[in-house]
Parts: sequence; structure tokens; C-alpha cells
Amino acid sequence: METAADPFETAALDITFSDLLIATPDRSDPLIDRSVAQVLKLLRDQHRMEAAFVGEVVDGNRIRRGSMPAAPVHFADDDDTDPLELAFCKQAIRTHLPVSCYLSAPIVLHDGGVYGKLYSFSHNADREAKDQDLKKLAMTAQLAARLITERLRAARPATH
Repeated sequence: METAADPFETAALDITFSDLLIATPDRSDPLIDRSVAQVLKLLRDQHRMEAAFVGEVVDGNRIRRGSMPAAPVHFADDDDTDPLELAFCKQAIRTHLPVSCYLSAPIVLHDGGVYGKLYSFSHNADREAKDQDLKKLAMTAQLAARLITERLRAARPATH
């Protein structure tokens, strides 16, 4: 009688180790474009909204996702979110207050690659207030993308 392979055997697992690059309004990993911390500070100062950035590094290489995710901005909670994404979010944004949900918005550069994601949280149970917070986070991600793109273009040598 043949036995089925155990799906939890070490050989059956595909393991990838990631390092996270994190930026907040007050601190940023030196590998992250300085525009990210600047827009996070702007979001906090002008809208009283705390947020953080997470970028991923695998095997020493910064990961830029090739295309925009299916749900570019979204609400996340413990029930309906990819566990890895929720872990990234909780690592970047820590709070001791009750959180209604987490919010995320990708920073999508001019070439369509995702530079990383901004994460925030909402303490408000009102859907309309959450929608407003999500719009603010998305606009902040768009501003960061424009600033990063401008800096990348300025850093390229001119071709004649």
C-alpha cells in the first residue's frame, strides 16, 4: 500500500527569506528613496494620518513587482488578507489601540513596477471615513511615485 506524501515535509516546502526595507515619517532605511519619508511626513503633518512604507529584499536584491496588483488599494483585516501582506503591514505599523482595519496602497513607478507599499490603519468603523483615509493613502503613494520617478530620470546620464 502506497502512502501519500506529507505536504509538510521539509522537501515539499518552498522557503524564501525576505528582508524588509521600512520607512516612517521619522526614519528610513538608506536604500529607500528619501521622497518616501518626505511624503509620509507630509501625510502625518497635514492629515494627522500615520503610515509607513515597506519594500522587500530577497537574496540581497530589491524586489520590484512587475505589475500593479489586481486590487491597487484596499482594506485589510485578519480575516480576508494574504497572511504575508498582513505580516508586512503589522511589522511596519504598530499600534496599541484597537484597529478597525489596515489600509495599503502601492507606489507604482512610471514603468509599471511596484516600488513597495504604503500601509496605514484606521480606528474608525465608519466605511466613509475609511474610504477617505484610503484615498489619502493612495494620493500619497502617487506623489511618492512621481517624486521617485523624477529623481530616477534626473540621475540617468543624458543621451544625445
